[in-house]
Amino acid sequence: MSLAIHLKNISKHYPGVRALDGIDLKVKQGTIHGFLGPNGAGKSTAMNIIAGLIPPSAGEVYIEDHLCSEHDKVAKTRIGLLPEHPPLYLNMQVGDYLSFCQEINGGRDTGLKEMVTKRCGLNKMTSRLIGNLSKGYRQRVGIAQALVFGAKVIVLDEPTVGLDPNAIAEVRKLILELKEDHTILLSTHQLHEVARICDEITIINSGRIIKTGSLLEVQNEFSAFKLYEAGLSHMDERIKESLLNFSFVQGLDVLHHREDFLLVIKVDGNEDRRSELTKLLGASGHLLSFSEKRVELEEIFKKAVE
Repeated sequence: MSLAIHLKNISKHYPGVRALDGIDLKVKQGTIHGFLGPNGAGKSTAMNIIAGLIPPSAGEVYIEDHLCSEHDKVAKTRIGLLPEHPPLYLNMQVGDYLSFCQEINGGRDTGLKEMVTKRCGLNKMTSRLIGNLSKGYRQRVGIAQALVFGAKVIVLDEPTVGLDPNAIAEVRKLILELKEDHTILLSTHQLHEVARICDEITIINSGRIIKTGSLLEVQNEFSAFKLYEAGLSHMDERIKESLLNFSFVQGLDVLHHREDFLLVIKVDGNEDRRSELTKLLGASGHLLSFSEKRVELEEIFKKAVE
């Protein structure tokens, strides 16, 4: 699969500070790529370099296989950026603002503007002042300004920050729809949103990339254990003792639910232990269900940046 974004050995230095330390970031075309890290990790610096707002101290930036230099305008026309604090003019009407954003990027395609306006759910808002809109609709305007000049690669910095649950769900739906014909680099602290919508993730800390890959690959990398859940119609001490005889079983939790029991089994390491566990539990005659429970991304994130 070809790359929409490729940061190659990128470093960025400020006086007394190394914001990025030789990072390599690859974002595949047609994907939603989560960009995660604690405050001060280097995310915003990397995104500003991708968008052509600041130059790197060293390294190369490729946008859709095009090498971008400090004075190159290609990045600015190929990349749409939604900063954490969108540059909205609150005293402008939505329609006028989007026309302005399109024109300063060299575009005058009214058909594209109408399509973006509709896609972002702003049809009925074009004559409204941006300052009178709700936070959710302002964020939609911010996403629209990143799209209105025809960029195919979109960088979204905290697109759901400060939104209520309904607005978050609407922005999530919009991001998934944009994936149909855009590549999206998404930076957010809403880790449950990343797990829902991202194809791949990159974790960065102290200016260095810790891990890149699919959620499953990252989970396997940083999970020192697996969790399995077994539904049982009956539970007794013999079942518990038999399970604890396995050297790889670290612990058991038994939850009583109505007539049945839910057994949570914590297993050391990343090796697949379903065969041994289901064989033992199946032999008891009480097994109703069995599944693996993935370790949450929040726990992986804490472990990766600790």
